[in-house]
Amino acid sequence: MAEFWRRYRRNKGAVAGLAVLALILLTAAFGPLAYPGSPWDMAGAPFQPPFSADHPLGTDTLGRDVATGIVHGARVSLLIGFVATLAALGVGVVVGAVAGYFGGRVDDLVMRLTEFFHSDSRRMLKDK
Repeated sequence: MAEFWRRYRRNKGAVAGLAVLALILLTAAFGPLAYPGSPWDMAGAPFQPPFSADHPLGTDTLGRDVATGIVHGARVSLLIGFVATLAALGVGVVVGAVAGYFGGRVDDLVMRLTEFFHSDSRRMLKDK
């Protein structure tokens, strides 16, 4: 495990990604303590500029505090990502288990479907 962390610390991109993830998680966990109000309530006049004492990121067209919306939205975004990951994991495990159990033609069919979606997405990315 010590070898993993030593090599991980040398990768600047991985460390930066971990720092961003930690910042997002901390914002989602402790942000509502700093911004306890509802993100839907009018907090001030519309289109207030950022960097003010009351509204660090300003207000939107309806006078809602942008920072409050970001802080409260972080929880929803993380929940959506977590649920989507669990759903993909569940489907992948079931399909992989069926392919591994039956083998043969079922395994070949699953592999061809996987290759179809993989090759199609690669073609679409080349077209852009």
